Amino acid sequence: MSVSNVRIKLTTRDEDLKVDENPINVPVDLKRYGLSEIINQLLENSEPISFDFLIDGKLLKGSLQDFMRNENLSSESIIEIEYVQAVEPPTFMAAYEHDDWVSGVHINKSISQIATGSYDGCVRIWDSSAQVKHTFSGHQGAVLSVKWLGDNKVVSGSRDRNLHIWNTDGKELSAILKGHTGPVTSLSVLSRERIVSGSADHTLKVWTSRIKELPDYEAPELSHSTSSSVKRRKIADKHTQNAKVKGSLLTLEGHLASVTDVCAHPIEKDVVYSVSEDHTVRTWDLVTSQNVDTKTTGFSLLSIASLGPTTQLLACGSSARHIILVDPRSATHASVNQLNGHKNFVVSIAPNPQNSYQFASGSHDGTIRIWDVRSDKSMFTLERQQKDQDVYCLDWADYIAAGGRDKQLELYNI
Repeated sequence: MSVSNVRIKLTTRDEDLKVDENPINVPVDLKRYGLSEIINQLLENSEPISFDFLIDGKLLKGSLQDFMRNENLSSESIIEIEYVQAVEPPTFMAAYEHDDWVSGVHINKSISQIATGSYDGCVRIWDSSAQVKHTFSGHQGAVLSVKWLGDNKVVSGSRDRNLHIWNTDGKELSAILKGHTGPVTSLSVLSRERIVSGSADHTLKVWTSRIKELPDYEAPELSHSTSSSVKRRKIADKHTQNAKVKGSLLTLEGHLASVTDVCAHPIEKDVVYSVSEDHTVRTWDLVTSQNVDTKTTGFSLLSIASLGPTTQLLACGSSARHIILVDPRSATHASVNQLNGHKNFVVSIAPNPQNSYQFASGSHDGTIRIWDVRSDKSMFTLERQQKDQDVYCLDWADYIAAGGRDKQLELYNI
């Protein structure tokens, strides 16, 4: 490109950061830093603010010249550029030590507490000073997922094939939810009451935290138990003997392999999504109990998250080391984009609760990456304090919490 300048129009949706929208001439080799300088000068800011820039909905990562060349934009046109306040790089805050691998985490922002699940079979409740408020024992296998049910209940799913509902006020196990015939790999909570679980038995099940509304569980005929399993059961029985044993409300069938993750629709209260080792993303209608849409990929899918009402996209982590973005409303395409960067399985995804374009991903490569769907490249990459340790679980509230093979729950300020 022979021209040295281009006309741009700067716009923003933030009323406090608006500048004159009349077109101005700027050097075509300007990048994000140079554009930020211009806006700060126009705003007469004494404390500079860093900005990110969007052209036609895509993040500007290099120079204006590179972007225009890649997108075939004419230098004779006025380039409209939207600016937003930039996300600052995450910083390490703290680490909460566990006795075994940390495989589940959920932050309760309203009471400043964190629930974690571990391979030692325990659910722990942590306060903001990194102290364990409660430790709940009762599962006979690793706890693979935990979710808050309001402010005083937690549900956990385990390799022992059961879900447990814990009362954090009374420090007790309220109910054991039975019915899965394989490990409970994932949980999603709808409106603080309905619970959806995914399992290695290829099914999803629907439950409610209103225990009285659940049917009593009818156990199948007992199979032969090994001495070790009997011993584990006796230990667990000390903690579970007073709990009600209940069954599920619904069973959703259709997957041909292990269900690896589930998530709720960001708007519709009766729609959930699931991914599986059978390479599919499935949409389920809880009113009809039907699998209403199936999108097939070429690889096992290991994690899923809905990115919120603005984009209505699904981010799905894969065994092929990448993340695919899926528009569940599309009738033709399995994915709308693919994000590369991880070097091993992508096993956990957590959306930014304040921004429907952003999410974090955790991988067995030992890193957490922060993404904006308007760019093909990750914004930031975080490494565990102990290098090369698999990340197993993530959550994002005012900060990011990540658990892994190093037996630590690490917190990052963002």
